[in-house]
Amino acid sequence: MKDDADISVQKILADIVLKKYPEVEEKRIKTVVRELVFAPSDRSIKLTEIKKISAEDLRFMIAHAIECPPNEESLFAKSDTDTREYFDLLKTTTNILKDLNDGYISEKDAQERVMFLSLLSLREKALMVCLGLYQESHAPSAPQRMRAVRYKVQKIREIRSAILFLTRQDASVITTRAEFDAAKPYYQYFKNLQNLPFGYDAPYEKRKELGISRSDDVDLAQDYDYYKRLLNEVLDEMAQEENPKESIGVREKQKRNKSSDKMQEFAGR
Repeated sequence: MKDDADISVQKILADIVLKKYPEVEEKRIKTVVRELVFAPSDRSIKLTEIKKISAEDLRFMIAHAIECPPNEESLFAKSDTDTREYFDLLKTTTNILKDLNDGYISEKDAQERVMFLSLLSLREKALMVCLGLYQESHAPSAPQRMRAVRYKVQKIREIRSAILFLTRQDASVITTRAEFDAAKPYYQYFKNLQNLPFGYDAPYEKRKELGISRSDDVDLAQDYDYYKRLLNEVLDEMAQEENPKESIGVREKQKRNKSSDKMQEFAGR
């Protein structure tokens, strides 16, 4: 499974730009992506010889395309609204928690877990990019769209925590009754969310009790600077392209720190 730190922001943006605007020549994609991130809001970005769009408007269009990806086949991209994807994720989560704690983990069960965790990492990274673009688009509807995206990121993080620590990564193994009992409250939590409208949540005390609440994450606060984060990520990637060996060492250190943080978070629940 690819760690989300290894997923290129520029690749995420390039893929969405090509899907949203297939008429853009592939040789122009890199330039369009970097102008999309760095250009002043009122600058016109040339998509083709005859088609131009302001950086501000393009940011909103690409952010919306990330939130509701067009013409995709993977699980996270099936939605044409911001809610269908959410309920698909909840349903898959309860299935995995059940299938990987029902007494036996098959090869199919284990592979589904790996693929789903990989999908969650990719989707979270994409949605954080989405937040940065919405924020800098200054569109009237951007704050409302950002609230929906932040909530989705919060749930993705809760889902990942539950699956990482309540299911085994091994295949062809027997699970215990204790593991089944430990997973039941989390299964019920995500099952109950499926019966609530998008954006409604379980009581904060319940989420804290389960130890997976992410609503207090600093980077999910309303005043968090998502656009600055996006700028820094793209600048880091550009530096990596110039000096890949040095960047590998930095990324490995980041991975170790992330792993340690996750273990401490779960141990404290």
